[in-house]
Amino acid sequence: MADISYRPLIDDMVWSYSRIACYQQCGYKWFCKYIRGEREAPRFYTSYGSFLHKLIESYYRGSLKKSDMKMKFLTDFSTEVQGARPSEKIVQSYIEKGIAYLESFEPFPYNMIDVEMEVKYEINGIPFIGYIDYLGEKDGELYIVDNKSRDLKPRSTRKKPTKKDEELDEMLVQLYLYAAAVEQIYGKFPKSLCFNCFKSGVFIEEPFVREKYDEAIKWALDMIGEIKEDENFRPSVEYFGCIHLCGLTSDCEYWNNQ
Repeated sequence: MADISYRPLIDDMVWSYSRIACYQQCGYKWFCKYIRGEREAPRFYTSYGSFLHKLIESYYRGSLKKSDMKMKFLTDFSTEVQGARPSEKIVQSYIEKGIAYLESFEPFPYNMIDVEMEVKYEINGIPFIGYIDYLGEKDGELYIVDNKSRDLKPRSTRKKPTKKDEELDEMLVQLYLYAAAVEQIYGKFPKSLCFNCFKSGVFIEEPFVREKYDEAIKWALDMIGEIKEDENFRPSVEYFGCIHLCGLTSDCEYWNNQ
């Protein structure tokens, strides 16, 4: 790969959080997906999350009643949640947690502005695109909500951040990038960034912090700069990620050589 420069192609890209995060996960996967244009095969965990996203979106768009969400989940689970199944115990756990969430489902405590909202914006002149799961308003303030299958925890009150605090901050980076889009569209930043953790039933509301926003913007710009200078796109071979999260594993020369 080092004999060919992909810089002109990369310079013309429209960026997103997921595109940058993919590179952090595995440089070779990023190369296959965004340079070669290879399509990922379905994976259980990602398609489960996409399925719950779809159900929540359908409710807010008015095409699915609250009373019908659980039945739709059970009826369509086998066709919507694709990819090799993990153990039967894990699959059953995911089904039970989905049922529990939908049985206790309550609308977000904001007035809906949009759901699955496509936003096109710029950061330092670099084009970005994103899809905000839910943008709401309350008392003149804006709120970004992201639906997550991940078991995030509300921030602790400890002086030294816990592992869960650090995980929460990692996930917030995406919403801070979306905050840049909200500011460009509506002329102000959101008051809070929220996670609707549908697998655990936890709702987290984090106040917008300008310092963390600046850090997220710097991270994105630094990562784009790193990608543009990369000539080798090294793989990150790791069992769980390669088997259960990456949809390109079957054709990956690095994984197949392990």
